[in-house]
Amino acid sequence: MNLNRFLALRFLFLLFLPLAIITSCTQESGGETPAVVARESAAWPAVALLRTGKNPIWFELAPDGPKHIASAAAAELSPYTPWPHARYITGMLLWDGFLVMAVNGDGFLVLGPSENADLALYRASHSLWKPYTAESFFLWDDKPAVLLYRNNFFSGPAVPPVFPQIYVLDKSSPVPLGVSVPAFESFPEGGFWEAELARIASDGFWYYRMKEKGGEQNETAYFRTASLSEAGEAITVNEWRNSGDPEWPRNVSLHLTYILDRAPELVPGRISAVRVLSPDFDRPRLFSSARSGESLVILHSYSRETPEPLALVILGDGRGFISEGKEPEVKPFSLPALPDGFVYTGIALVENAVVASWEEQREAGIGAAGFMVMGHN
Repeated sequence: MNLNRFLALRFLFLLFLPLAIITSCTQESGGETPAVVARESAAWPAVALLRTGKNPIWFELAPDGPKHIASAAAAELSPYTPWPHARYITGMLLWDGFLVMAVNGDGFLVLGPSENADLALYRASHSLWKPYTAESFFLWDDKPAVLLYRNNFFSGPAVPPVFPQIYVLDKSSPVPLGVSVPAFESFPEGGFWEAELARIASDGFWYYRMKEKGGEQNETAYFRTASLSEAGEAITVNEWRNSGDPEWPRNVSLHLTYILDRAPELVPGRISAVRVLSPDFDRPRLFSSARSGESLVILHSYSRETPEPLALVILGDGRGFISEGKEPEVKPFSLPALPDGFVYTGIALVENAVVASWEEQREAGIGAAGFMVMGHN
């Protein structure tokens, strides 16, 4: 066998091996929610087609992509890794009918409609991401984007600077694409600066943090801009901190308002902040009635006005409330129980399925991580 043919066969073997594992595991489980392997005509490589039902489908984030497992308890208990270098879902975005998840150190996972199943699962990964931290996840030029940076607070291997720092999910490309963003490339005078965090606040401005890398002082600078297409103006550290404050609970749906009235039942004696993912918003938004600086318990929420109004809120342990229908009625809601030390970190609905990210946590470390998919109604 010549070398070219050997390499081609090896590539095909590695490409389809994960798919075979998903099929095998599903057939053995014999439940009502089999994952059927196939490839769809999309630029992103398809991992699986999912038929959702009342039983959850579990995936863990393995080095070579999402791996189907029987439950979170069956996940491979990898060593705890400081969160800047761990493999976990950093955030979710609703985008053009898809649910997009950013995976630290890997790339994007996408769940969306399929002609042959309830959902298709895609993966657009990039080996370049592995040594960097993808903490900021947002829409840039109407595309899901992450900001990659070198987090040197925790010990780790020395890595070179990455340029460009922004990578986007593009429907025409099977891998994330690097793009130039002017705001993050307008460096302060002197030294080598790198953007680290970016967010859009309730006032409509972008706020971002830059840090001098390799300098004697390792100084930090903060900026604000109306558009990432132009350089920002310098702001104080207090202005930066205040930009992350929750919004007051206005402009939320009636269904979510009803749930917020009962949120204290989930965490008695504590003030809750609700991180809301909604097709009615251009980004996840944080709402709370608390004053700035108060200790908050973060709840995860999904809300929509159409086609059928619905809102749901969960704690990290999966307990929560749901309100749906024309006449809002708040009812208890819960996700499948997780093992000790595991928590849910986000929730969304796509098509007619509930999707929830989860991870194993210990202080600043993350062990196993993944997501769960199950039918709604």
